[in-house]
Amino acid sequence: APSRGLGDVYKRQLYLNPGNEEFRNAAIHSKIYVDKTEMIKFTNSQLFGEHKNICVSRPRRFGKSMAANMLVAYYSKGCDSADIFADYEISHAGDFRQHLNKHDVIHLDIQWCSMDAGSPKQTVTYINANVIRELKEMYPDYIPDSVTTVYGALSYINSCSGKKFIVIIDEWDLSLIHISEP
Repeated sequence: APSRGLGDVYKRQLYLNPGNEEFRNAAIHSKIYVDKTEMIKFTNSQLFGEHKNICVSRPRRFGKSMAANMLVAYYSKGCDSADIFADYEISHAGDFRQHLNKHDVIHLDIQWCSMDAGSPKQTVTYINANVIRELKEMYPDYIPDSVTTVYGALSYINSCSGKKFIVIIDEWDLSLIHISEP
């Protein structure tokens, strides 16, 4: 059998190192897109520092999903996004190319995960099973079969290889909404 290149693995991933299609469609094909790439400059400044956990909390319809898709397109090493960002403010930043498509990214849209899981209560189980499956495809030598959580899998990968991941979670409050419902 022919050997599989990483490109083949990236094409099949839903959560690990996704592509840039969502942001490309919004930024390139929309007549009303407003450049918010300054957010990337800020995120780069915090990426692996003390304040690396960033929560973007805004009212509905404010563009949080667009921002999440922009960050995925910028950081994910599962795509090449140089052409998408070339005409936006971030392209003038000194560290623009330092992080562009250089990181392992996990992108979770909790609403979609919940729908695929069948119920909000099954969402965490669904996420763990599917993200671990993708991580094992990409890093088969690092994750023991006994690992059942994404956190555990990421910990093993980090301790074995030093690799860090950028995790982008959209619609994270969906579980809070369902918990509060009677």
